[in-house]
Amino acid sequence: MAFERALGTGIIISSSVPIAQRVEQRIRAFVDEYESVLSRFRADSLVSRMACAADGGDFEFPLWVQPLFAIYDDFYNATHGAFDACIGADLLALGYDNSVRFIPQSAVSTGKNENSSIDSWANYRRALPVTWADISRDDGGTTLRTNQPVQLDFGAAGKGYFVDLVTQIIKEELSGDSPSNSDSPADFDFLVNAGGDMRACFSNEDYQIKVALENPFDTTQAVAVASIASGALCASSSARRRWKVKDASYLGKDASGFESNLIATHLINALDGIPACDLCASWAYVSSKTCDFPTAYADALATALFVSQESDLQKIVQTTSAEFAVMLPNKTLRKTRAFPAHFFAA
Repeated sequence: MAFERALGTGIIISSSVPIAQRVEQRIRAFVDEYESVLSRFRADSLVSRMACAADGGDFEFPLWVQPLFAIYDDFYNATHGAFDACIGADLLALGYDNSVRFIPQSAVSTGKNENSSIDSWANYRRALPVTWADISRDDGGTTLRTNQPVQLDFGAAGKGYFVDLVTQIIKEELSGDSPSNSDSPADFDFLVNAGGDMRACFSNEDYQIKVALENPFDTTQAVAVASIASGALCASSSARRRWKVKDASYLGKDASGFESNLIATHLINALDGIPACDLCASWAYVSSKTCDFPTAYADALATALFVSQESDLQKIVQTTSAEFAVMLPNKTLRKTRAFPAHFFAA
């Protein structure tokens, strides 16, 4: 079953049993609901209304968003603010809106303006007008209170979180489970793949599937094959969602001395607004046995590895029993001992 334009990347669901039309309709309806709340690319979304509210206000999100807020709390605190949903302001300033045209890794020159060098961004200065910590919220609540416009972007974990919620829907519908026990093993096999962020659910806990890991230096090739059991595998890469910053007027007073045609990526460090360049790719695996929202945490971890030190993330890694691997610009590989993949020799 395919949802071609859902969440900007498309979603493919593969199942060992037929998925009824009513289940497909429920998932399609939830895609629309999810985007109507969290998409900054939809003018009618709740996130967009927050961005347009001149004096801020109280914005009530659905109850299903609460775990996502908690995940952003965890990663914001762990990374000392480098991982921040308010990064939407930076992405817009650099030109990442509905009109952006992405360029593939192979099309980027290796000259002065390549974003692998931090010197290219030496003249860029900014401070986020609002951070995640500035937004008022009752403990465990889903109402965000602001006093000015706030441009939120939940792309760092939102797609993975959506995959987890769709997984719950499939289990409820095909197993007849109630939401309270929908995390129990299903008696059928299925895979939810949202643009490469995937959640596998197998009736046999020993069953595994093989997944190719993309080479960030040549996206037509793989650098490894992962073998994953029930759980989530997510990746982040500087080879994806790259664009040229051609219009320095986006940056206002910060545009003075700003170099033209810089290469930006969506992997922004919220502390300085600069695209992360210490890594080329990251992969994270979280078992469904150790975490209620494995895809959300794997998705967030894959991004956080770009903008933070691995040592800052150890508590989250240990709590979720996550395994991960990263590749540096010099093609050096670092990984945890049990990361379930075989990497090919260089």
